Amino acid sequence: MKYINKEERFKLIGFNDTRLVLVLVPFFAFFFPLMVFGLSPLLNTVDFWTSYLISIAHISVYWYVERWVLLYIRKRYISFKDYRKRIILQSVVVVFSTFGLCLIAETPEMCFGGVPEAFETSFFNKYMASLIITTIIISIYEGVYAFQLFKKGLIKNEELQRKNTQAQLDALKNQVNPHFLFNSLNTLISVIPEDTTIAVKFAENLSSVYRYILEIRDKELITLQEELDCIHAYQYLLSIRFGKHIEFEFKNLENIHGKHIVPLSIQMLMENAIKHNIVSQSKPLTISISLENDLLKVCNNLQVKTQNVKSTGVGLKNIQQRYQLLANKEIKIEKTDAIFCVCLPILSIKEVK
Repeated sequence: MKYINKEERFKLIGFNDTRLVLVLVPFFAFFFPLMVFGLSPLLNTVDFWTSYLISIAHISVYWYVERWVLLYIRKRYISFKDYRKRIILQSVVVVFSTFGLCLIAETPEMCFGGVPEAFETSFFNKYMASLIITTIIISIYEGVYAFQLFKKGLIKNEELQRKNTQAQLDALKNQVNPHFLFNSLNTLISVIPEDTTIAVKFAENLSSVYRYILEIRDKELITLQEELDCIHAYQYLLSIRFGKHIEFEFKNLENIHGKHIVPLSIQMLMENAIKHNIVSQSKPLTISISLENDLLKVCNNLQVKTQNVKSTGVGLKNIQQRYQLLANKEIKIEKTDAIFCVCLPILSIKEVK
């Protein structure tokens, strides 16, 4: 059989068993004289400790022989699905190998005759005691190995879940590819002939917004300050696009250090407000952003468009799914006849799963 090196042995066993051997061999050796010869450490002190030392050598041989058997069987049947085959085969081999080792242990007595009276016992007693110990040894290895496989299975399952969650997040973030870009470019084209100075400033702010989007595209969370910096640039784009027909209010946003939200959530809510509500001279749209406790509220006055607006699925559902996947949090919606508000939970890095 091919030699199993140290690295392969560690992989097959699943842990370093040196300490286990050093602890359990003396432990089992202590009970061997009690089980086999009925010797007591108090009543038969000399005979007991003599037998104890012999038992250490005896059990060490059994241990390493049975471990060698276990390694070669496990090498052939290593997967969890082969667990039953491995256990049956190991059980059969352990029964016969222990019997063989007991016969070898009897050889000096058969060849040279007699042993001290204190150590006289039947072959059956020796065999049963040895079988019990070897069975315990194999059970320990199998128990630890089964636990290692179970733990690896949990880790693998967790990794698969994480990858699945990441895939869902990536898909959601891809939806966020700004559909405002088309409108912004149209606005820029219309502004250029009228006022080149405003057109340049508009292009600079558009560039800032798009640069921000590129910078945060791989991030799951961003600071509230980063999001607001983008919103101020985005606010300018909307102001040029709609003029005085759109207004903005920012409240209670002084103490925002260490506060996080999902990227582009405010921008998407602002875009949704514009998409579903009338923005005109007679009906100006007001969008307010405020911080209340652990919620960021994005509100707008409600003046719903009369014609049906085709939804692209980029909006509340997208934001809700990202909060759910990242931190198992729900966004809250507050709606009256006059006001529509979306409350975004403020997150910390520790809350992200």
